[in-house]
Amino acid sequence: MRKFFTGVARFLAGIFAILFVITAVLALILFNLGRQLFNANPYKNALSDLNVYETLPALVGRILTSGISINPCAENPITCEDISPELRACYEQAFGEERYVALASGQDQPTDSESQAVQSCLDQYGESNTTGNEENKLQTASPEVQDCVRQAVGETAYNELYSNQRPPTEAEQQQVQTCFGDSGSGDSAGEGGMPPFFQNLTAEDWEAILRIIVPPDEMKAMVESILDGVFAYLDGEVDQVTVSLVSLKDRLAGPAGEDLILQIITSQPTCTEEEMSQLTGTTSSEGMVLCNPPEEMLPLVVPVLQQQLKDVLLQIPDEAVIIKPYAPDSSSSGGGPLGNAPIAAIRIIRLILRLIPLLPLVFLLLVTLFGVRSLKGWMRWWGIPFFFTGGITLGLGIAAAPALTRAWNTFIEPRIPAFLTADVANLGRDFVQYIAQNLTERIVFQSLVLLIVGLAAWIGSYFIKAKTGQEETLPPTSPIS
Repeated sequence: MRKFFTGVARFLAGIFAILFVITAVLALILFNLGRQLFNANPYKNALSDLNVYETLPALVGRILTSGISINPCAENPITCEDISPELRACYEQAFGEERYVALASGQDQPTDSESQAVQSCLDQYGESNTTGNEENKLQTASPEVQDCVRQAVGETAYNELYSNQRPPTEAEQQQVQTCFGDSGSGDSAGEGGMPPFFQNLTAEDWEAILRIIVPPDEMKAMVESILDGVFAYLDGEVDQVTVSLVSLKDRLAGPAGEDLILQIITSQPTCTEEEMSQLTGTTSSEGMVLCNPPEEMLPLVVPVLQQQLKDVLLQIPDEAVIIKPYAPDSSSSGGGPLGNAPIAAIRIIRLILRLIPLLPLVFLLLVTLFGVRSLKGWMRWWGIPFFFTGGITLGLGIAAAPALTRAWNTFIEPRIPAFLTADVANLGRDFVQYIAQNLTERIVFQSLVLLIVGLAAWIGSYFIKAKTGQEETLPPTSPIS
């Protein structure tokens, strides 16, 4: 009978040891994952070590200048969102609903046969819907703009674009955009686009402007303040996330504002006499006019623009709200994968990740209760599970880096929008890899500790002799010797 209970105890201890290994591996990964993803410090370190605050103005400048001339509809008409129901139905009939969604979202590129089907649908139902904003404006543009486009692309191409026979090529789109920008007509601004004087800025101009508005040191302080606020909000310590704009307003109201104005106006085309009159306020103008005045006129122009800038700054609040107080919508039963209260769900997930190490500790306690009856038994019943836990987690930690790289190249990089430059994509990849490396380094170190401790205890148990005549494992009801 004694042997029967001893066997049952060993069997249960073995089951609990296996459960300990499984839960300990998960706990080690999830606990560290929670500490990394829900902590502001790893993100702060990544942004600082990757020199993001210094390089970001240049990257944004390249995005802004490259995004002006990009027309996704011209590159891939099926990705256009503003299309007629007839055209959409033609696409769905040609490809099937699931394939159409994949193509329209940019997840996949059409094959040659699918491209022919796209053109067939366009010929029947909707070329004018995918020809892009600029060419459609040709029909209502001023004669000066139409002449500019005609000279830029040629008479034949102009007639095709004007009558919506086809979408413009990338080169034609840039030429058309230049004509609209140079016209000073403000057409693009009238449709919510970028004002003409911003379209004249180069990537270097944008970089200089952004450095004037938010220098790297202040950008770092603002971003870190926002990160601290976001994670305090997730912890329930604050009910909203804000960032102060006082220092930014004060700086732009001073010499930095003058530098900003000079940077913008010196990047514009030379002023005409009419523009000079509007710029200095001697004649009225419906919209803002910016141009590059003669150097001797700068003392007259800059104070006028500075005053306009100060008037704008007065309308900007001292504090910007990044995340508003959460107010769940009681009328909605959905809310996404986290339900109708995502913030509450996130806080519960964070609590679970913090408490998850308690689960393997429970199994370890049960292993001790059912299996350990001596020092030798304790070293084996703890050492072997520790060894396998460390070994499995170490393997997963080492394999994480190449797996992440493969996942990025397969699933993320092909879906990066075209207006984002390669530098931005590389920065995003480096940022993710930095966070992942920091996480895996912690996991690998902790795994090595478990592996070494477990192996030492396992080997050390062979050097300990059990007392003569004493069972290594006793039934649970027997006294522990």
